[in-house]
Amino acid sequence: MKLPRIASIVATAAIAPAVLLSSPAFAADGAAAGPSNPPSPTAPDQGAEGKPAADKPAEDPQAAKDRAAIEAILADPARGPGVREAAAKALKGTPAQMRQFLTVELAEQQFVDDEVKISRIHNFGGPAVKAAAVEALRKQTQEAYTAFLNEGQHAARLKDDRAELARMLNGAGRGVTKAVNELLDHGTREQIREFVATGQHKVRAEDDRVALFGMIKDAGPGLKEGIIKLLEGNPTPEQLRTFITTTQHELRDEDNQVLISSMVNKAGPELKKAALAALQGTPEDRAAFLKTGQHVARSKDEGHGTGTGTGTGGAKGGVQPAVATGTSKGNGNTAPAGGSSSGPLASTGAGSETTWAAGAGAAALAAGAGLVVANRRRRTSADG
Repeated sequence: MKLPRIASIVATAAIAPAVLLSSPAFAADGAAAGPSNPPSPTAPDQGAEGKPAADKPAEDPQAAKDRAAIEAILADPARGPGVREAAAKALKGTPAQMRQFLTVELAEQQFVDDEVKISRIHNFGGPAVKAAAVEALRKQTQEAYTAFLNEGQHAARLKDDRAELARMLNGAGRGVTKAVNELLDHGTREQIREFVATGQHKVRAEDDRVALFGMIKDAGPGLKEGIIKLLEGNPTPEQLRTFITTTQHELRDEDNQVLISSMVNKAGPELKKAALAALQGTPEDRAAFLKTGQHVARSKDEGHGTGTGTGTGGAKGGVQPAVATGTSKGNGNTAPAGGSSSGPLASTGAGSETTWAAGAGAAALAAGAGLVVANRRRRTSADG
């Protein structure tokens, strides 16, 4: 080899480290690795004390199964609060604590949760449900609790629901009667439960509308005005039911007061006495006076020669009853519009035997309107 070429190779070898060390990439690597002893790319990771870090030990197979079982329990929405709280606590604990939960605590907490659930069902249940719940609670066993919750409560509730359907038939309207009879004959447990819980209200609302239209022809002015105002306002089933069970009787009684007051000025002694007593009495007293009492009192006046002779529409010496007299309220299911499972109902009074006399209604209102104007104004203000 020629001398110049050898010298060139030696020079290249001499300057190569200097060039590499001065490059940015090499400088960065050098700074990260330190001035000396750069780590070997195959060296193991070092622990906090310079020792190799140990791998995390695998979970015991039984502990892994227990963990999965507890997680499944927590994912079950049917589990009660006691079970869920104990499960969450065990899941954060040791394998021994998880095993303790599954073998001991789970059954204990399930028993308590079921007992609370049965007590709640008892509080809101019908007679059959209450009896079945008491029987399960009396036995104080998990088997009895589970049997009640899985099947017993549903069988008992069906008995209560069928009894409720039978009660609805008393005084029910056409729609409720038809629906109830079909359910009693062919309804499933689920269909009967749905009708008792919610479906009855829609059907009864239609019956209530029919009943209200039937009232109009026999209603006094105040009741007729109230019915028309209600129907024009697109009422809810609850509003219709309230009018049928309560409001119609209030308006009917106000009309009765107006008509009775109109009799007093021209009445004989007996009629006046009976009319004033009715005005001071109950709505039932006023209804009875208009239906029969006025005629008895008027007959006594005529027997004494004191009849006024101003009767219109049939009875001598007086005015015919103001409105239909069905003001007595039922004790559960007496409304023609359909029995209600949620509260007392009342007779609608539609089709009663007494009506407003055509020629006497206006005079009666003029004579007695002062007695009820305050009530009417309060009601109008409240409705507005």
